[in-house]
Amino acid sequence: MDTVQEVLERAWTAHSAGGFDNALKDYIWLFDASAADEETAPLRLSYVLSAWAKLAEEYLPARHALVEVRDRDSKRLLASADGDSETAAALFNDIRAINDKLGDLQNTYHLFQQLPEALARQCARSALPSLMACGDYALARQHLPQPLQHLAQAAAVFNERRAGMNVLTTAGVADLLAEVYNYIVELALVLDLLDGCGDTAAAEAAREQAVTLVQSPEARACVQAELDAPGTTLDAMIELQNSSVTE
Repeated sequence: MDTVQEVLERAWTAHSAGGFDNALKDYIWLFDASAADEETAPLRLSYVLSAWAKLAEEYLPARHALVEVRDRDSKRLLASADGDSETAAALFNDIRAINDKLGDLQNTYHLFQQLPEALARQCARSALPSLMACGDYALARQHLPQPLQHLAQAAAVFNERRAGMNVLTTAGVADLLAEVYNYIVELALVLDLLDGCGDTAAAEAAREQAVTLVQSPEARACVQAELDAPGTTLDAMIELQNSSVTE
């Protein structure tokens, strides 16, 4: 039997050669098969879903198939919403990721509104960007009532992970940039929420706090650079990756 990696390579090859139907069949299989494989599960919502979504831009049946999987999983979620909350939250995150690729954030928003309160609390972090994109800042604020505390917690995680890195190595720099990117995602969430709620003073305070909370000078400089020129971190990650490939 072919492995997940082998099928993924085969799907990419078929996709590149214009074999859209064969690629789609493999992407559909991969999306479910990788969920059951602990080693390849991280590929699901990154490489597999991204490749499938790119195919959907060129091949309408691929988009229809992606919508079908989204709708299938939504029905499963609502039918089992009172069951295992951890499994249900993971299923919601799958649906949210698919909707992000489809550009259908309203579907995530409406699905979130149907969840029982306990499950909604578990899914809130995944849902928050969609809630705010749909303009429901009041609901978003209910699920993130202390945005500055959320920022402080994100900074604490960032500082802890930075302490274990050797930024004198290429791998260490790559890890640092990845953590800066993750931190900026949390900061953007906080800023969007505060601005959307009309709390501009708190948003400005959060921007300043985001820098001062970072302990190491090089990490702090990276965060400041991203705030000064959004996209700097991603550009640096791509440049580092490209330089590693050519070495």
